[in-house]
Formats: sequence, structure tokens, C-alpha cells
Amino acid sequence: MRLKLFFCILFLFNCDNLSAQNAKDILQQTYNKCQTIQNGYYEMTRYFKFMDAKDTTKSTSKCFFKKLKDDDFDLAAFRYEDGGISLYTGDDLIIVQPWDSTATIVSKALWAKKIQSQSRSYKFYSPFTNQKYPTVLHDTDLMDKRYICKLIGEENLDNESCFHIQVNDTHKDETSEKMKTILLEYHYWIKKSDFIPIQYSIAYDNVMDNDTMHQYERNTLNKYEINNLKDDNIWTVKSLPAFYTLKDYTPSKNPVPLTRGAIAPEWKLLSLKDEKTNLNDFKGQLVLIDFFTKSCYPCILALPGLQTLHKKYEKKGLKVIGIDIYDKKEDGIAGFLTKRGVTYTVLLGGKVVSEDYHVAGIPTMYLIDKNGSIIFSQVGYVQGQDKELEKVIQQNL
Repeated sequence: MRLKLFFCILFLFNCDNLSAQNAKDILQQTYNKCQTIQNGYYEMTRYFKFMDAKDTTKSTSKCFFKKLKDDDFDLAAFRYEDGGISLYTGDDLIIVQPWDSTATIVSKALWAKKIQSQSRSYKFYSPFTNQKYPTVLHDTDLMDKRYICKLIGEENLDNESCFHIQVNDTHKDETSEKMKTILLEYHYWIKKSDFIPIQYSIAYDNVMDNDTMHQYERNTLNKYEINNLKDDNIWTVKSLPAFYTLKDYTPSKNPVPLTRGAIAPEWKLLSLKDEKTNLNDFKGQLVLIDFFTKSCYPCILALPGLQTLHKKYEKKGLKVIGIDIYDKKEDGIAGFLTKRGVTYTVLLGGKVVSEDYHVAGIPTMYLIDKNGSIIFSQVGYVQGQDKELEKVIQQNL
């Protein structure tokens, strides 16, 4: 009996090892296959849930692409459509504005950083287009013991027989960052016939201040063709409708924060309890305003410091007010604040007010003295900078 039990355990152990090895072999073959793709066309559906959102959004896109050698940004040349059209030729990024029939040309020679930052707004099918970071684990990744690979089995996806593989990243985040990743899990659906990944998903669980937030994305190929593009015109402005007017990119100027000594603009906003609140309500008090939104990571990092200032100086005459630029009550802002221990006043609907205060980035903070004049401003958040703000508060209470 013991001998049978031993062989059963040995069999199960070998099955697990075989599953892991098969999964790694399939992933490596998939990566190798994707590396042979030099150009193509695809249509993709993307499901995405941001970490602090309740709902999952759905979007679709179409893309022609070809891989470029030695491109600074590791981008494929592309023609990308998701309601609008964008072209990247390797030399220029051309952004089409359908609402006014114009196409803006952003030259890499002049605006390399702009193109690099703009490229992050496009949601490509990474296994096809990204040469350095193609999403599919391979080579040294698969040798790293932090990754646990498992062949879930064979499944049909859109009438295609696929290998379903799960990969878990077991690396423990030991950093001192306030937000830590406690789960990172990949799933791949790989066609058995040609090792093309026709769907993949990535799930994250992040913890911050004892609040666990889940983020998820799933990308599915609805249609694709590879290594058969012959029309070079699709990479040029010739592919755009003739009625579009071309113009060169000129950077917009971010508004300069209101200067010290300026009178703080009046506002009237609603609180989470639907109570009308005016800036004039706090005449004779020192008022600290924080423009933020709950999907902004630096804004989240700033909340504990603001709460500390609120608790420490509220009874001495400081009024801390958060003005949310984008979120609505139905977006779960109340629960978001409760989980982070925020008890100071938070107001909603601050988009227009943020324009009056020349907010170009968030978080943006203003300290307003007892006479209604601005005496301190701060854009962004860096850990430790609360001390400078606290000194100004102490000097003016």
C-alpha cells in the first residue's frame, strides 16, 4: 500500500514538472514565432479595469505595423485606428484630428520626447509590436525561479484550439514604496497550429495603506495577418483622406501656477454630502487646497501627509480641503477616502476651478492665508516635501 502511495505521489510530482516544462517550451516557441513577425495587420479588443475603478472598459483598435531596426523607442512603424488615426513612420508621428480635419506632424528630430511619451497612450498588441518587451515570457525569464508556469490545458477560443498557460510572478515586493504589488499573474492562449498568442491577460493586486486594489487587462486578437504587407503608402500621409490639412506640431504652454500674493479665486462646490461649500466660508482661516483625483498615484502618496497636517493643525486654524477634479460620487470616491483614513473636507466637480487655479498637473497644492492671498504653491509630490509646507503653515497660523 505504501509503495502504491509512493508511486502515486511520484507520478503527480512528475506531472507537475511536465506541465511546467511543457508550458515553458510552448512560451519559448511562442516568443520565437513572434520574433519572426516583421509586419502585419490586426484587429484587437481590449478589456481593462484600472486599479481603483469599479467597472471594466472595452475598446477596439485596428493596426498596421512593421518592425523597425534600431528605433529609439522600440516601436513598430504603425497606422493605428481607434476612432481616430495615428501614423508613426520612424521619422514622424502624425496625429489626425477628425473633428477639425487636421493632421499634426510631430517630427522625431525636434520632438523625440513628445513622441516617446505619446506612444504610451496607444494600446498595441505587444507580442507583435514590441521588440524588447513583447509580454510573452522567454529565455532568462523562464529560467528564473520567481516565475511559476503551468499548462492549464487545451481550450477552444473562437474555434481555434489553444494551449492555455498560466504564469505567476512570485517575487515579493520588499521596497519601501507605499504601494506594493502582491500578485502578478499572466494568462496566454496560444494557437496549437502556429504558436501565435491570440489572447493574453495580466492581473495585478496592489496594496496601499491596507487597501487591496485589483487591476486587470485582457487583449484578444479578432483578426490578424502577418508578414504580407506590401503597400508602403500606408506609412505616409498619402494614406490619409485628401481633405485633411497638415500642420506642424507646436507645444502648448502649460499654465503657470498662481503667484505668491495673488488673490485666490472664489469657488462654490459640493461636498460628498451634497453640501454647498464656498472658499469665503473659511475667511480668517489658513486654507490648504489639494487638487487631486483618485486614479493619480502621486496624489495617493500625498494623502497621508495631508491627513497628518489636518489632524495636527485643524484646531489651530488650518482648513485642509481636497478638490477632486474628475471623480463623481458613483465612482466610489467616498470608500476610497475612508480606506485611506482621510477625514478632511473633500469637494467634487473641481474641473473648472482647477482651470481658474492654473492647474497643469496633479497633485497641485495651494496654501491661502487668512486674508485670501496665496502664500505657497506646490506641483507634484515627492516624499518628504511635507516638511517645507508645514514650516509655512506654522509661520502663518
